[in-house]
Amino acid sequence: MASFEQTFLEQITNIHDVDFTTWQGWQALMDWINRQPWRNDFLGGDKIPSRLLHPPTMVETLTRYLGG
Repeated sequence: MASFEQTFLEQITNIHDVDFTTWQGWQALMDWINRQPWRNDFLGGDKIPSRLLHPPTMVETLTRYLGG
């Protein structure tokens, strides 16, 4: 996947060689998000919202949240 979101998230997270729209990419993003001080603000609490369990939706939402 060579898209704006992919490039943007690679630059922000420093995670490379993973397609963020796959489950492997989703897990890498969640691991990264969980280390961020703003994680509760992004997730809206301790639980992961069901809409964010869909990898492409997570990519789109996170990119928008981070200002990309």
